Parts: sequence; structure tokens; C-alpha cells
Amino acid sequence: MDWHSFWVLLHLLTFVYWVGADLGVFYSARLVVNPNYSFETRLQILKLLGWIDMIPRYMLLLTFPIGLTLSYSINIGPQSVALLLIVHLIFVLWVFLVFKIHKEEGSLLGSKLAGIDLYLRLVFIILLISLCLYSIIMQYPFKTDWLIIKIILFSCTIICGVGIRITFKPFMIAFMELSKNGSSVKIEDKMRRSLNHAVPFVIGIWIFAGLAAFIGLSHERLF
Repeated sequence: MDWHSFWVLLHLLTFVYWVGADLGVFYSARLVVNPNYSFETRLQILKLLGWIDMIPRYMLLLTFPIGLTLSYSINIGPQSVALLLIVHLIFVLWVFLVFKIHKEEGSLLGSKLAGIDLYLRLVFIILLISLCLYSIIMQYPFKTDWLIIKIILFSCTIICGVGIRITFKPFMIAFMELSKNGSSVKIEDKMRRSLNHAVPFVIGIWIFAGLAAFIGLSHERLF
């Protein structure tokens, strides 16, 4: 296996673990809102959901530097080793930030770090879309149409992730109420509505990520 094949394999693995774990999270969340389960059972499922959810969070962040390395190897992206090293370092630090957020969940520090993470994602979305628009005109830093489209689709998955975070927030608030006051129609309804509002964004991630993977594997025939 040469280096290019190695990076292709890593890129595919990030997609598999990302979408696969996402399916597990979605199914687990459906179990949490089932009032037929005891609170203790629902709490354990929620904890399990939290651990599984870390996998797609890590994979999403690792997808970009790995993909950028691939674009470098076939001369359709930035041709700077220094830039690649900087990008890899930034995303390794970002992965550590996400790990720290999970570790400090429920604390003031965790909330502050989550706010920083959200801000970084918004900046990242704007940066990616801006670079893609610039590349459409100048053919730089991304030099092919299929790569530009793929990165735009990747940006859409991040947007969906932000949407999930926003729509899922009432779910966690309602679950805290459930832990303190017990089950009620109002609390159960709030959790269900929050989860239902997140569904379009979850499906959006699957669609956009699937399209990006399809373009990556089929670009020679499509373009």
C-alpha cells in the first residue's frame, strides 16, 4: 500500500465510523424518549449515547485534514507541506477540545468550551464556503469542480451538526427536569419535540455525507 492509498483508506474509515456511529446515536435517542422505560434505564442509554456520539464528532473533524492531505497528494489542493502540518495540528487540538468538552460536561468550564467549539464551527463553515467560492473563480486553492462540490457538501454536514446542537438543547433541559421531577406529559412531549426537530438535520448529514463520498469515489466518471 502506497501513501496515497493509505490516506484514501483513512478518509473512507472516517466516513464509515462517522455515519455508522451517527445511526447508533439516532436509534439510542429514540429509546431515551420512550416513557415505557424506567428513568434509570433511560439514563444509562443517554450515557451510552453520549459516548457513541463522540465518534462522529471526532471523525467529522478528522475528515478535513485527511481529505486535504489527499488533495495535496494528487495536486488538486494547496501544495504546501507547512500548511498541511499547521492544519493537522489545528485539528488535533480541536479534537482534544471536543474530548475536553465531553469530559467536563455539565460544568461551567464544559459550557464555555462548548461555546468556543460552536464559534469555531461557524467560522470553519464560513471559511470553507468562502474558499470554495473563491476557487470557483480562481481555481485555487481547490483546483477541480468535483473537489469544490465535495467540500461544499462537507460544509453542509457541519451546518446540519450545528442545527442538531441547537434543536437538541431543549431535550437535555427536559431530561434534567425528568431527573428532578419525574415523568410528566409536558416533559415527555418536550423531549419528543426536540428530537423530532433534530431529525431533518440528522437525515441531512447522512445525505450530504453520502453524496460527498459518492463524488469522491466516482469523480473520474462524473466529471
